[in-house]
Amino acid sequence: MAVRGAAMQPQLRELSMCIVPPLTASSHKGQAGRIAVVGGCKEYTGAPYYAAMSALKLGADLSFVFCTESAATPIKTYSPELIVIPLLDTEGGMDVMTSHWLPRLHSLVVGPGLGRDADIHQFTTKVVHKAIERSLHVVVDADGIAVLLDHPELLEGCKTAVITPNIAEFRRLCKNRLGKEVEDFPSLSDAACAVAKSLTNVTIVVKGEVDIITDGEKMLTCDVPGTLRRCGGQGDVLSGTMGTWLHWAHMKTEVATTSHYHMGRALLQHYGPVVSAAYAACAFTRTCARLAFETHGRAMTTPNLLENFSRAFASI
Repeated sequence: MAVRGAAMQPQLRELSMCIVPPLTASSHKGQAGRIAVVGGCKEYTGAPYYAAMSALKLGADLSFVFCTESAATPIKTYSPELIVIPLLDTEGGMDVMTSHWLPRLHSLVVGPGLGRDADIHQFTTKVVHKAIERSLHVVVDADGIAVLLDHPELLEGCKTAVITPNIAEFRRLCKNRLGKEVEDFPSLSDAACAVAKSLTNVTIVVKGEVDIITDGEKMLTCDVPGTLRRCGGQGDVLSGTMGTWLHWAHMKTEVATTSHYHMGRALLQHYGPVVSAAYAACAFTRTCARLAFETHGRAMTTPNLLENFSRAFASI
């Protein structure tokens, strides 16, 4: 049964609050998250930047972008804070990725700006396999979903993975996994649940007017007010922040902590770290979009979401 509505929003807000790790003097660099984006090609350099910068500005300590050689220089010029490594189309890139970089990471965000090159998709498939073997959290979005459609077994049974399709991408995913149209189900929620079950309980976030979050067993819906403005890049913000939220939620469940967020901790235990983190990412991104639109109206673009991360945190 899906949980939704204004009556539950205070409890769900507390769920998000209880996931956020405290800032302490004993913390060290990297502990709050080492998040990497796999994406970025000649045509698309903005998407990986937005995803990686969102992970960082939310509160991850280090944010990486693994991209093609042609995308590396543009992305580096956008910000000196991102660690940009051109490996997707370089000789020996897979060996370097698996031996040197993957062991350092907590989460992998796959797809923003990845493009449709077949060789890069094959590289990405291998990277995801290796990431799953290391129990990394994996977020699959955008062109990463195209990789998943070509390799439907890629995420099966991966309980630390989240797929974030829009409605058009979800229709293709539903047809690919079940051979059915979304309209064949009583509701979009039923279709999402069925697809998640077909993937052996991988979590799916179907983005829309109301975000549907399910692992096939538990379900949350996020109707936190956002914006009607549909500028490109908002999905990249969601996927990037989700990489950080996933790491934080697993930290919270792995370490016994004292907290006055008793309801939030109870919800985290009930829904589990992946569904809970996915909800927190949806609610946070929607709040950023609402705040950006309140200031900029129709002129709002994705950088305005990044400008409102601090205000969004204050409103959780």
